[in-house]
Amino acid sequence: MAHEELAGKGVDIVRPPLLEPWGLLEMWIADPDGTPIVLVEIPAEHPLRYRPGV
Repeated sequence: MAHEELAGKGVDIVRPPLLEPWGLLEMWIADPDGTPIVLVEIPAEHPLRYRPGV
């Protein structure tokens, strides 16, 4: 998992991965200057993955 890999490399994990009420898996990290960065995973069953005709 990305969480373990990033934590193992010393990345500042601001908030571990959580499944949000809107259905996305979000994890927050910080760059070396402290700027927050959100990493988002869209689960396979989430409506954002649905593309008609694709």
